[in-house]
Amino acid sequence: MQRNVQTFIDEVTADKVAQTTVKGTYGKLNDQLDTWLGGFLDNVQADKIAQATLATDHDPAISFRLETSVINLPLANLTEIGKVTMAEETMPINLYMIAESEAFQSGLRIDELGTAEAVLADQVAAKSLLTTWLQAQTDRMDEIMAADK
Repeated sequence: MQRNVQTFIDEVTADKVAQTTVKGTYGKLNDQLDTWLGGFLDNVQADKIAQATLATDHDPAISFRLETSVINLPLANLTEIGKVTMAEETMPINLYMIAESEAFQSGLRIDELGTAEAVLADQVAAKSLLTTWLQAQTDRMDEIMAADK
């Protein structure tokens, strides 16, 4: 799966992003992994620019997203994506795992899940990586909360 960078930017700008949201309980987010990842990968398989959110109530607020992109920046940073890429280039679509919270020092954690092709070819490995990543993010949040007490 590849996209011309300008086509990618135009699709995101025109809000042609397939979006799904799954709700989960903070302490039991792994229970929603199949639904979260499955819905996201259905859109990736259909060659759509996609974003899937795993929503939870938590204080401080934290959001988890899966996104497709041509580089490791969230879709919300579309201006920066345009600045650091060449519009006429065709680039592979990668899948990214994003955690955002004001509690994090940088406010954001983004890691690559893999190329669209690789993840679609081995969804078991992708789920394992996502499970480990999600646990690391909740552990990080728990450590921050414990240090603030």
